[in-house]
Amino acid sequence: MAQWSSRMIVASGPGFKSSTSVMWRPTSSPRRTPKSEASIRPPLSPRSTLTEVLRLNQFRVKNASSPALLTEKEEVQDEAIQLNKDLAVLANVFPDVKYECLREVLRRFDGDSRLEISTEQLYRYKAEWSKGRIQLPPREQDEPILIEDQFRTEQYRNACARLLYKEFTSLNKSAVDAVLAEVSYSYTEARPVLHEISVKSWRATLQSLFRRRKDRGTVPAFIWEKGRTGREIVLSGSAELDKELETLFLQPVRESEIACQEEHDRQLAVELNEREARKAEALYECQICYSDVPFEDITACTAEAHVVCLDCVRKSLNEAIFGQNWAQSVEPQLSTLKCLAPIDPRCEGHIPSNQLKQAVLLEKSGKELWDKFEDRLAEKAIFESRLPLVRCPFCSYAEAETTYDPHSARQISWSFRPMPTHYKIFAILACEFLLPTLLFLVLFLRIIWPSLLPNIFYTSLSHLARSQHTTRFRCLNPSCKRTSCLKCSKPFHDPHTCHEPLLMSLRQSVETARTLAIKRVCPRCGTSFVKSSGCNKLTCVCGYSMCYLCRKNIGKTGENEGAEGYRHFCEHFRPTGGKCTQCEKCDLYKSEEEDVLVRKAGEEAEREWRGREGGKMNEANKREVEGLRFDHDGVVGRVGVWDRFVRGDWTVQGVSDWVVGQAVVVRI
Repeated sequence: MAQWSSRMIVASGPGFKSSTSVMWRPTSSPRRTPKSEASIRPPLSPRSTLTEVLRLNQFRVKNASSPALLTEKEEVQDEAIQLNKDLAVLANVFPDVKYECLREVLRRFDGDSRLEISTEQLYRYKAEWSKGRIQLPPREQDEPILIEDQFRTEQYRNACARLLYKEFTSLNKSAVDAVLAEVSYSYTEARPVLHEISVKSWRATLQSLFRRRKDRGTVPAFIWEKGRTGREIVLSGSAELDKELETLFLQPVRESEIACQEEHDRQLAVELNEREARKAEALYECQICYSDVPFEDITACTAEAHVVCLDCVRKSLNEAIFGQNWAQSVEPQLSTLKCLAPIDPRCEGHIPSNQLKQAVLLEKSGKELWDKFEDRLAEKAIFESRLPLVRCPFCSYAEAETTYDPHSARQISWSFRPMPTHYKIFAILACEFLLPTLLFLVLFLRIIWPSLLPNIFYTSLSHLARSQHTTRFRCLNPSCKRTSCLKCSKPFHDPHTCHEPLLMSLRQSVETARTLAIKRVCPRCGTSFVKSSGCNKLTCVCGYSMCYLCRKNIGKTGENEGAEGYRHFCEHFRPTGGKCTQCEKCDLYKSEEEDVLVRKAGEEAEREWRGREGGKMNEANKREVEGLRFDHDGVVGRVGVWDRFVRGDWTVQGVSDWVVGQAVVVRI
């Protein structure tokens, strides 16, 4: 007879209150569990305990509509799904924070309040969380998150790690795990990095002695297998990774095979068509090369129907683009070629544009040739428009530049900049004393040159409005899409410094000269040193002694000078501490005016650098670098109004630009 026993299980944890669940189960006979069996059983977590209780409950609902219990793997996947949902929310709330930073914040916290805590952390300490990362422009609202930027499921991560372990056997598993963590467990991004690391290892060097080294594009042999319909990807255990492997390895091979098959079919169709047309005597004679071609390979001009083969059309277009025949062959207004038949040079017809494009795209390199033709037409149209342009330095893409002149600057909305109180007091006092003079000067200029002062002001206002525009230029050409700087025409990197190589060269030249001005070098061992304090008798580690002021050998090892020592310095009493009137010896504790020496050396080095590098620069770089100065505090900056005034190269318009920039705010 079956006996009944009761078991009381107390389930408690951070996700729920402590509760007591009682369950009855039948037992055949009372039997105690051996200690050895109980000792190896792992401790049950609160979630697994609750799951076991619900699974063994004989009174639970057993229909299909009841919610299924999650296994541990499903729980992990469910956690990744929830993390991606939280990531999407944070990405919309903080569009200026990188996905990498958002993932790090979400990983740091757990529990039901993960999203709320992460939002509060980013709201309060966003600068600290983003510190050390490259700042990107804010994302668009509701911009979709790429799969590479999302959290990966445990199933995907394990399958990805297994494949990479198997492929890169020369690397330790810890190295593979580290790279996967860096790229958010993306197989596509991790494989190139691991390949670069593996080719530098000693194991790869030994293996390259016996077999050819594989490049990064080589597909691992264990990735795919031969199936009924061709090559197929070996299942990795993750559907997401299988799809990624198919896109990365299998799809390019299939596209290449399809393209080769299509080209082979096209060539076969052309040969068959020409053979049948020759049998039927349906060939047409080209009026340029006089070859017989079928109807599908000819075109005709729109005026006299002069017959020209497509091969001659392609060659003529290629010569027009890369040769010297553009003006004679191209009709820019119609974006096509003129009539090419030499039988009638005065023919005003042209080749239809659609047939020209069809003829060009039949060749393998036809897409590049047609793009070049369109770029050339666009370049000519832009040149004839006479618009001020902003160009991409890496391709032919251009945009119309927003320009401001004194007339258009009158439409700019502006207001006075709020000034501190002490500035207002100074301005009021200055106007009180200078008001009569200013009124007389303004009235005089208004009578003699009525438009002078307004033109100067609105020119300065246009300069201020132009300076508000960013120097970052984003190319919209689909084949380029690079970001450049409008000032230096170099790739734009955040943070960006214009003419950075020139500035680094200037900084290096000036700092080297400043160091040499106060540095001393031991003539015996070549050791360099600088005196920070103490007397002017310096002794090197090799035993050589010298005077810091005149650099003379005053040590005991001197051969010609003798061992002067401290007798080299003046020993007369000077009450005021001034210059000695009884001898010309060096002072023991007198210090050189190092600040003056450093400044003079830096200015001399800067003049020499500008004279040396000036002939190597183009006009744009020369004008830009001439506007820079090297602060002798170690900072490269822009030349100010006072510096221009001291140098004598300031102008009235320059002073007006500075005043307007300090007192006016423009709203663009």
